[in-house]
Amino acid sequence: MQYLVDKCDYIFLPFYLEAPKQKDEDFRYYCYYTQFAASLAAGMKSMRLKNKTIMPVIDHYSFQSRIELFSILKSILNTGYWEIYNAYEAALAFYNEGRANLLNVYEREKSAGGDISVALLGRPYAIMQKSMNKGIPDIFSTLGIKNFYQDMLPSEQQDLSEIEPLLKRMHWNYAARILKAALYIARTPGLYPVYVTSFKCSPDSFTLDYFKRIMDKCGKPYLILELDEHDSNVGYETRIEAAVRSFSNHHKHIDLRLVSSRLLPLNSASTSRIKNKTFLFPCFDPINSKLLEAVFIREGVDARMVPLTEKVIQRGLRTNSGQCLPVNLIAQSYMDHIEENLLDPAQTVGWIFDSHVACNIRLYPQLIKGIMEAAGRGMEQVEVYVGKMSLGDISMQASIEAYFAHMFGGMLRKIGCRIRPYEKEKGMTDKVIVQSVNILYNTLLGGRSKDDDLARVISLFKKIETIPGQRPKVAIFGDMYARDNDTFNQNLIHCIEQYGGEVITTPFNEFVKLVASPYMRRWFLEGEFMDVLVTKTLITLVNQLEKSYYKMFNELLNEPAMDSDIDYKKIYEHFDVTVQHYGESADNLLKIAALMQHYPDISLFVQTNPAFCCAGLVTEAMASRIEEYTGVPVVTLNYDGTGKNINSKVSPYIKFPRRKAEKVIAGAGER
Repeated sequence: MQYLVDKCDYIFLPFYLEAPKQKDEDFRYYCYYTQFAASLAAGMKSMRLKNKTIMPVIDHYSFQSRIELFSILKSILNTGYWEIYNAYEAALAFYNEGRANLLNVYEREKSAGGDISVALLGRPYAIMQKSMNKGIPDIFSTLGIKNFYQDMLPSEQQDLSEIEPLLKRMHWNYAARILKAALYIARTPGLYPVYVTSFKCSPDSFTLDYFKRIMDKCGKPYLILELDEHDSNVGYETRIEAAVRSFSNHHKHIDLRLVSSRLLPLNSASTSRIKNKTFLFPCFDPINSKLLEAVFIREGVDARMVPLTEKVIQRGLRTNSGQCLPVNLIAQSYMDHIEENLLDPAQTVGWIFDSHVACNIRLYPQLIKGIMEAAGRGMEQVEVYVGKMSLGDISMQASIEAYFAHMFGGMLRKIGCRIRPYEKEKGMTDKVIVQSVNILYNTLLGGRSKDDDLARVISLFKKIETIPGQRPKVAIFGDMYARDNDTFNQNLIHCIEQYGGEVITTPFNEFVKLVASPYMRRWFLEGEFMDVLVTKTLITLVNQLEKSYYKMFNELLNEPAMDSDIDYKKIYEHFDVTVQHYGESADNLLKIAALMQHYPDISLFVQTNPAFCCAGLVTEAMASRIEEYTGVPVVTLNYDGTGKNINSKVSPYIKFPRRKAEKVIAGAGER
C-alpha cells in the first residue's frame, strides 16, 4: 500500500465483514483481523492516507452496500448511480464466472487411476501469494503431484448432512469452507489434504481439531503446515516429501490402511436444556459470578460457580494449540471440579454463553465439548449448555436479577478500588467485600429486601477508616476474563495499588448500557427487530429500578453514574470503524471514550488480553491512536498462563508517569 500512496489520488480500502451465506447458514464472517485490517491500515501515520481512502462496507448482495458505494464515489467519479451500479454488477459477474471456472479446472485436471493429488486448504492470502506460501505449491509440482486449491473442489455439491451441526455453529467463512472441502477430500479416493495455516491463527486452531476428526473417521492421512517468518523452504520440503510417500502408500495398499481405534464425533453437540442436572458455570469474575450462582439457584437450578486455580491454568495449557486461552481453562476447570467433587459426568452440565459477534466465543461450546470428548474418563458424557449472557433463556426475572448481580458485583469492586488504597488497616476493605458478597448472595437467593441488605453493605464500608490522599488513576479495559478474573490476571488490581495507583473499573451493567446503542443499530440493520425491542424494554425497566440503588452506592462514591449517551458515531469515525463492526475492539473504543469523559484525570490505561486473543491484538495495534485520542498512555498485558510476572510492566508507568499529551477527544470526529 505504501507503494500506491504517492502514485494515486485515492486508495480503495473497503471493509469486508461477512461473506455471502448458503441457504440455512446463519453467519459467515471473515476473520477478526480481516474485519479490522482496513481500520488499522488507515490509521498508520507512516502511510499518509489522510483524505485518500475510499472505505465502504462491501456486501456483494446488499442493496445498502451499493447505495453506500454510490454515495462515496459519485463526487469522485462525477457519475450517476446506474453507471456505478452497472460497473459493480459487471465486476461481480466477472468474479463469479472466475470462481465457477475454478471448478472446471479441477474436473479437467483431477488425477485418474493410480495417481494421487493434493488439495491445499487454508486462507487465500496464505496459499495464493508466493510471498506467503513458502513455495509449497511449487514443491508439490516439482515432485510431480498435482495440487488444487479448496475453491476448485465441488464441496458445495456434496451431501453435507454429516457435518451440518458443526457448520451451523461455525461462523467463520473460511473455516466453514475448509471443513466442507475436508469432507469432500476424505470421501474422494486419491485426493489428500494439505492444511496450510499461519502461526497461531486462532480461528484455524478451532478448525484443525475437527479437520483431523473428519480425516480420522475416513482413515485418511493428512499434512498440516504452519507458516511463520522463520522456517526455510527446506523444512517444508522434508515434510512434504514424507507426506507424499504416506499418501502414495495409503492409496496403493488398501489392505494396510488403519482406522483410529478411538474415533471422536464429527459434531460436538451442545444442549439447550438443563434437565435437573448439576449446573456448572465459569468464574469470569469471582464477585459477579458468585452472585450469579444465587440467581441460578433462585430459579431452581443446582448451580455451582467453578473457581479458577493455578492448577487449572497449568493443566489447561496442555489442551491449548492456539485457541483463546480462557476456553481451555473453562473446560479444564469443569473437568477438575467434577473429579474433585465426585460428580457424575452424565448428570452434569457445563454452561457457556452464546455469541453472534465476530469472535471465537461462538465456538466455545464446540471446543469445550471437544476437549471433554478427547479427555475421556467419562467426561465425554458432560453436556454443554449454550445460554444467553443475560440469562434471558432461563426467565425474564432471571435476566433482571442477573443485571442486578452484575450491578451489585461491579459496584462492590468499584467501591473497593476507591477505598482500599487509602485504608488505615490493610486488608479491611477486602474483608468487607467478602462480607458484602455473602450478604448480597443471600439477597439474590430471594425473599429479602435489596434495599435493606444494600444499606447493611454500605454501612460496613463506611466503617473502614481511611487516610486522605490522591493517587494516579489507572483504568482497566480489555477482555472480560483477563480483566476481571483475579487469578488469571495475577491480582492485577492489587498490583496496581501496590505500585501506587488507584484503579478505575467499569461495572458490567454500565458497560452493557454503554454499547447498547450501536448494538441495537447493528441489529436493526440486520433485521433483528425482536432483539432491539427486548433490549430497549429491558434497559428501560432496569434504568427505573436501579435509581435507588445508585443513590445508595453514591453515599460512598459521590459521583454520578457513567453517562452511556455518548456519540458512538464520532468515536468510530475517528478510528475508521463502522457501526457494522462487531466485537471487543469496537466496544473498547466506546469504553475508553466514556471513561475519559467521566474521569478526565486518568493517568494510565491498562489493556488486558489472554494469549491468542484476536480482539486483544487488534486493540493493541490501536494503542498509539488511543493515546493520541485521549492523551493517556496505554500499556498492554498479555496473560499466557505460564506464571511469569506480567503485571510488573505497569510499575514504571505509575512510578514515573508520562506527561499527558494533548488529546483530541473533544474533536472526536476529526482525523
